[in-house]
Amino acid sequence: MKPQNGKPSDRQYPATVSPPGANLPATEVREAVPDFDESADLRTYLEIVMRHKWLVLTFLVGVFVTTLIVSLSMQPVFKANGKLEVSLRSPKVTKFEDVMATQLQTREFMQTQVKLLQSESLTRRVIEKLQLDKNPVFNPAVDQEDSSGGFMQALKAAVKSWIPLGSREEEADPALARLQLEKSMEEKFTKSLEVQPERDTALISLAFSSTDAALARDIVNALLQEFISWEMDKRIDAAGAAKQQLEKQLEVARIQLESAESSLNKFAQKAGIVSLESNLNLVYRQLEEINKAYAAAEADRIAKESLASEAAKGNISSLPLTVENALIQQLRQEHAKLTAEYQDQLSTFKDDYPKMKNLRARIQDVEKRIRTEEMRILDSIKSDYFAALKKEQTLKEEAETKKIRALELNDRAIQYKVLQREVETSKLIHSSLLERSKEIDANVGTELGKIQVVDYAALPLTPYKPNVRLNLLLAIVVGLMGGVGLAFFMEYLDNTVKRIDEISDRFRIPVLGVLPMADAEELADLDYIVRTKPKSSFAESIRTAKVSIQLSSSTDEPPKSFLITSTTMGEGKSTISANLAQAFATAEERVIIVDADMRRPRLHKIFNGNGVPSVRRRGLSQYLTGLCKIEEIIQRTEVPNLCFVSAGPIPPNPAELLASSRMKQFLEKISRHFDRVIVDSPPAAGFADVLVLSNCVDGVILVSTLGQTHRDALRIFRRSIFNVRGHLLGAIVNKLDISHRYGGYYYKYYNYYHYYYHPNRGDDAEKLPQGRPLQEEAPRV
Repeated sequence: MKPQNGKPSDRQYPATVSPPGANLPATEVREAVPDFDESADLRTYLEIVMRHKWLVLTFLVGVFVTTLIVSLSMQPVFKANGKLEVSLRSPKVTKFEDVMATQLQTREFMQTQVKLLQSESLTRRVIEKLQLDKNPVFNPAVDQEDSSGGFMQALKAAVKSWIPLGSREEEADPALARLQLEKSMEEKFTKSLEVQPERDTALISLAFSSTDAALARDIVNALLQEFISWEMDKRIDAAGAAKQQLEKQLEVARIQLESAESSLNKFAQKAGIVSLESNLNLVYRQLEEINKAYAAAEADRIAKESLASEAAKGNISSLPLTVENALIQQLRQEHAKLTAEYQDQLSTFKDDYPKMKNLRARIQDVEKRIRTEEMRILDSIKSDYFAALKKEQTLKEEAETKKIRALELNDRAIQYKVLQREVETSKLIHSSLLERSKEIDANVGTELGKIQVVDYAALPLTPYKPNVRLNLLLAIVVGLMGGVGLAFFMEYLDNTVKRIDEISDRFRIPVLGVLPMADAEELADLDYIVRTKPKSSFAESIRTAKVSIQLSSSTDEPPKSFLITSTTMGEGKSTISANLAQAFATAEERVIIVDADMRRPRLHKIFNGNGVPSVRRRGLSQYLTGLCKIEEIIQRTEVPNLCFVSAGPIPPNPAELLASSRMKQFLEKISRHFDRVIVDSPPAAGFADVLVLSNCVDGVILVSTLGQTHRDALRIFRRSIFNVRGHLLGAIVNKLDISHRYGGYYYKYYNYYHYYYHPNRGDDAEKLPQGRPLQEEAPRV
């Protein structure tokens, strides 16, 4: 496609394809891109783990070795186990009650017993019984005294004697030291004791851990015995104390009951209150009857008021009283009969005929009688309404009077009710205390709960801790989880593109091709691999990318000139440019490749045009500065149909030279004489060269590397190209490490391709032509 009017930026696109962002302002291009679905599947997670497999393995080995060392260095600990049966107290014998307790009561009882077994009081009883303050496990000072012997005691005494009295430190108070020792022993005892109720049973398991197996056994057995003795002592003492307290409370309750009853009787006599019940109290009963009569009168008044209102509107004829009135019905029948007779005679006689006058007079008389009867009914309705209204008002006044009397009675009844509640409360308290006192006397011997030892502790023969096998198993689990978590954390910190679909889905950049990472044997000829090893996976991928470029626009007008760049250096854009140029040239197209990277040019090392040393060649920078003509910079290469323009000497202002009019004229001229123009530019990060050249070519191709191209750099590049109205053809993914793309399409494809088409399977690759006759000069421009 040739530029029109000398302006490559005015190129035309097919009707169905428009430049990305052509219809959007530059500031809205980013918002036009929909969000990328970052949801991952199991294959993505496996790829992350495989990518960081050495980190995971290192973390796993570190945790495993550390756990092994710590487990082997730990002192063995023995655990003695005992079992105790506890149940709720025996059933009452003086009162009928359910023998079985509810599930909630049983659970609360079991938890209470567990807390009692862990209490400080029981701990002190066991410590005193076994004299644990003299045991080195609980009191390390005993072991130190035994091991030091008399020599150390004598040495300490001698040192103290030489220290001046004023400078000696105050010795600790023996009582305080004893309290600290007891506190320490209780904490160690509680920490080593385990008490756990067994589910759905009345059994409680006890366990004690110690480095001394015999001591652990003795402590469990002593704890079982002391718990039973302590529980019995508590309940006997509690029963005696409760009996004494109840007797005192019973006497006080009896006196309060007598006083409350006396006060109630005196107040009732003074206020004249017989009873506050409605069926026995005249005031309440009259108020209730008046209220019922008032409600009925109010309903009757409302009904009659509605009837009177309807009659007052002139609708008397349609009222039920009027319609159902016998006299009115008879008069209306007579009126209808006379009217019918009048209408029949009217066809024979005239209105002034005597008979007609007589009929008309009779009709008027009937109508008058009907109106008179209706007025009488209306007066009757009004009279009934006023009577009902009067009755309602009378009952309302009477109800208010009765209400006032009832409120006065309520005021007097407040104090009466207070005194009555005091009497009832005193009766209840007295009855409860009396009953409880009798129950204590009857149950003093049967109230003790059922507590008995099921299993005494035996001497533990093997330590239960450390469990080396379990610790190592947990270390493997923790190491794997921690390593995988660390791998995902490192993946989260890495902001580079990880998947090919990120480029197409997240950034909406079409993927034109995917190039695998070259093997070690391919690196030497990587710049010419399209010709040297045409059946290699890398060469096949180059040809696939070539076809994608040809089909990236309209089939009739494929992109003729395009720019190849990358976000950062080291992503292989020059190598891809060279191989693409050779691939197009092999397809019988006249191709020219231009090295526009005036900062770190490399193509002159690949194409040694006509054997002329690169230092003596003229390049693009010299042409743009006007030091030479265009014919002097176009060089033939050893590849048929392929010409090359080197970058030339590195100028101090590459961006200004590329933005000049000579650069546009240069591209226009060579586009007329070549079928394909490939421009190799510097990386887009930090340089304006790509933005300047993107308006001079038909399209821009980005070279991206998974794990190297940053998302932010890719986003900035895409937005920058769209802002300057450049045409982004797509991206070529380079250096795809198929061994890390676990289970992916490209992994399967390249394995299949290597198996059937690898050069080592016997097929001779095309060798780089040596001594091919070259044309004497490049096409004249």
